[in-house]
Amino acid sequence: MNIYFGENLKSLRKQKNLTQERLADFLGVSFQTVSKWERGDTYPDITMLPEIASFFRVSVDELLGVNRAADEEEIISKLREYDNLTDGKMMTAIITPLKKKFPNDFRVLIRYLSCLVHFSEDETFVDSDIKAIYNNIQENCTDDRLRIKAKRAMIEHYRNLYEINKDSLYMKKCQEIINEMPDMRDSREMFSFYPEDSDEKDENIRNTLEEQFLLLNTVYSHYFHYNGFFYDRRFSDEWVISAFQKELDFLNFVYDDGNYGKMWCTVMYNYGHLGVRYAKLGENEKAIENFRKMCSLAIKFDSMDTVTTMHSVMFEGKKFDKNRLGSTYNAKSRIKHLLLNRYPLSDEFKASEEFKNIIKILEE
Repeated sequence: MNIYFGENLKSLRKQKNLTQERLADFLGVSFQTVSKWERGDTYPDITMLPEIASFFRVSVDELLGVNRAADEEEIISKLREYDNLTDGKMMTAIITPLKKKFPNDFRVLIRYLSCLVHFSEDETFVDSDIKAIYNNIQENCTDDRLRIKAKRAMIEHYRNLYEINKDSLYMKKCQEIINEMPDMRDSREMFSFYPEDSDEKDENIRNTLEEQFLLLNTVYSHYFHYNGFFYDRRFSDEWVISAFQKELDFLNFVYDDGNYGKMWCTVMYNYGHLGVRYAKLGENEKAIENFRKMCSLAIKFDSMDTVTTMHSVMFEGKKFDKNRLGSTYNAKSRIKHLLLNRYPLSDEFKASEEFKNIIKILEE
């Protein structure tokens, strides 16, 4: 049975706007004792539980969180379903009622916060809700991983608001949170310890490598594809093409068996980025060539078994579950949407037979 006494005590205390010192005075203990209770380091004597429960006008079971233990299975099941989706509407449909039912569960709140940031039609309208949830997590959640995830969501929120309003205040707020984030060297992957002959050690190293590759792509996307600034110099289309081609050369070298693991989306989209840049330069043959590569990879991905074994030199024997990219993720559908609706391609380019053939293949 899980006991949630510490979390519940802290929540009940805050609902009454009491400090730890004030609550300690009421209960006749030291504030250090209350602090230890809330952290879960110690528990009160069993004879004190009725007194504490009576003070907050709850039952002892509610104080201990015994009823919540029965809800844990539902929460875990719903969160697992949520985490296996990529469709924003479906994700929102799951997490919204779950948040109403379990408004104090930080695992639920962090996902609800993410939905507000990523899938709200008007982020300015839900700004107050986003801030309230973010502050709740930062002030009351004791899980540093969730607190950092909330910071990431808030950074994206301020970045989105800056894009909408062009107000430098949002950039300042964004940078303030970024300055609070831990360095890469402080990540759990860097500090994990396993015996030298442990299979877990190999798996940890491989996972760390993939995370680094994903980070590399994020940097590339922000500095090159979106044509941002780096050392106060704007990159030309030719430079962007060179950068993305080098990254693809590297990824094709690393994933030499053609199974890109967690990098599947990255590789497909990078071919799309190249196609867009070539089309912008009027090099339509090269644009079509890269869109075809993207299309063929999408078809290959959708036809793969759910779980496959990787055979590249660096990842030999590693299992890849493509549902990690979302059980609803359909590569062909996504690529078709990008080509027809998102990529800045001219009507003339889209009217070409070569382009129409790519769309036709994706529809089969």
